[in-house]
Amino acid sequence: MRPQPRRAGRKWEQPDMAYEIAVDVGGTFTDLVIKSDAGMVKGVKSPTTPGNIIDGTINAVARAAEALGLSLREVMGDCRKFAFGTTTATNAVLEGKGARTGLLCTRGHRDVLLIREGGKDDTYNVEVDYPGPYIPRRLTVEIDERIDAEGGVVKPLDEAQARRAIRELLDRKVDAIAVALIWSVANSVHEERLAALIEEMAPGLPYSLSHKVSPSIREYRRTSATALDASLKPIVNEAVRTLSGRLAAEGFKGVLTLVTSSGGQTSPQDVQAKPIYLCFSGPSAAPESGRRFARLENIEGGNIVTVDMGGTSFDVSIVTGWEIPTHRDGVIAGHSFGVPSVEVLTIGAGGGSLARVDAGGFVHTGPESAGSRPGPACYGRGGIRATVTDANVVRGYLNPETFAAGTMTLDAEAARTVLRRDVAEPLGVEIDEAAELVCVTCDQSMVGAIEEITIKRGIDPREYVMVAGGAAAGLHAVAIARELDIAEVIVPRFAGVLSAFGILTSNVQNQYGRSVFTRSDAFDFDAVNRNLAELKAEAEAYLARMGVEGQRRCLEFTAEARYQGQVWQLTLPLQTDRFADAGDVAAMVEDFHRLHERLYNVRSAADVVEIIEINVKAIGLVPEITLSQSERGNGEPRPSGGRSAFFRDAGRIENVPVYQGEALRAGHVVEGPALIEEPLTAIVVPPGAVATVSEYGNYRIRT
Repeated sequence: MRPQPRRAGRKWEQPDMAYEIAVDVGGTFTDLVIKSDAGMVKGVKSPTTPGNIIDGTINAVARAAEALGLSLREVMGDCRKFAFGTTTATNAVLEGKGARTGLLCTRGHRDVLLIREGGKDDTYNVEVDYPGPYIPRRLTVEIDERIDAEGGVVKPLDEAQARRAIRELLDRKVDAIAVALIWSVANSVHEERLAALIEEMAPGLPYSLSHKVSPSIREYRRTSATALDASLKPIVNEAVRTLSGRLAAEGFKGVLTLVTSSGGQTSPQDVQAKPIYLCFSGPSAAPESGRRFARLENIEGGNIVTVDMGGTSFDVSIVTGWEIPTHRDGVIAGHSFGVPSVEVLTIGAGGGSLARVDAGGFVHTGPESAGSRPGPACYGRGGIRATVTDANVVRGYLNPETFAAGTMTLDAEAARTVLRRDVAEPLGVEIDEAAELVCVTCDQSMVGAIEEITIKRGIDPREYVMVAGGAAAGLHAVAIARELDIAEVIVPRFAGVLSAFGILTSNVQNQYGRSVFTRSDAFDFDAVNRNLAELKAEAEAYLARMGVEGQRRCLEFTAEARYQGQVWQLTLPLQTDRFADAGDVAAMVEDFHRLHERLYNVRSAADVVEIIEINVKAIGLVPEITLSQSERGNGEPRPSGGRSAFFRDAGRIENVPVYQGEALRAGHVVEGPALIEEPLTAIVVPPGAVATVSEYGNYRIRT
């Protein structure tokens, strides 16, 4: 008997329809994007459930299923892939809720985590105490052993003393152990033996080895990364088990992946082995999303500033020449985690950022946030302090009846009450001016964040286009762009779920590295080629394990290189996976000269180039997602109504045209002042700005 189709809203779906789901858990909302084999792509938002983010995730899937006219179990049962971005690791460190962890270190190096790299982040602020070590000294135990920089055993491991050290930590009730010995990256034999002793003395106890977590020089960064990794293992392992179990209970039988700090997806097993790679999981996908939308709109040059403004934070990243920059300078709560990460700057500026007036009469917003619960006062969930969202309600930018796709009704009077009490009355100003001051203050914080990664690095933001995402970005994007003289802003049709869209479209990815020291004038061909071959085999095995087919596999080899005598190194792409002769070395040196000159405007052609580390990025390419083109409309767009709204330079304007985004078609032009309401975001087109709907349904705004 021929199977009967089932109905999904107004669209018929076949019974064997498969879905892919991507989720980004934020501080206020959980964002989800679902894609079907038929080409349907849909985004939904659901309030994050603090204390149990899995509930918020399942709620988001349920909303997506309802929008498709299906049940939760039907969607989960037909889900082929579930990609998950979570702040579990980051929040555990920020909140000081990492597992009780002990540290085993080489004798004489007990204070690596205390001394750090010397000095404070803010040297001149005498009110800020010198930060304490991530693992306290009482849980740090020295080991009798020593490896030298060339990998030679200067002092053999004293196994009897090592057993006593491990027993000491176990007696102090540690839940995990970090092992970071001097020069283990040159010879890991002692760390490997300590791992065997831990497994023998405490079977099942989580531990992390520094030469595996961060196989690089710089003792503090490697030790800090290992300490963080070990402290996260019990927490992340439990979170992954809970997520996997809950999804399975709802009928999911597909492949679960998690988003890492490098912006790619990997397996739960890889994340459980190195949970530190889960730090900055969600925000790392935003640059990829911005790049994909810019490519879709045929932006020339590939220079993009991507901003993602949610309820709690504001994330900013740049793409230059279509390249997404990565770094190893990541810091969480003052602690370095030194693993490859997409460069994303995050500040506490979002719709839920709390507003206050200090004793000097200055307005401040954030970094403290009202979060999802109680949320802004206008949410009606018990929030009693003014937020940026409350200010936007007062400015007239948000429709209380249709907020969050109509799933929430805002209390405009509550917003006015808290804004009048917290800002207007202390300053002695009208409520419109108070609302504008709150938003201007928030805008300046976001402008400062963009300047931090552009102007302060010699990058001119005027040469970039801005891609604005997050539920709140459309309200502020044009104002921010004008401050920076950015001529064009793209607000994608999936702006409200920008990072989740980036997760959906991100590649399968993992990175492997080896510490290798050599120099261009005495190149160690054997050591370099041996490590390149081992890394290649490791990367190929990973891609095979992830089920990536041969034609979708890509390996990118890089070296950490520097001029002789330099303290810091650059990440240099390698054009080969094997150095055959002096010609290959000369080509590598020339590539380094060009890279150094491009970044610092200096070329030192006579200097020796040193390599201190080799890495390979294993990539499983995800096919380009195909977005359906919007139908080109005829005639002029018609507003669905009008609303009173306040604009910075024009004051309050009555009957500002309000357009429903779903009714606009490709080619439609909306001149400011105007408000555009999308199901997952709202877009402000201030006086003087012009928004055009592209053929893919994105908004291209000339500021």
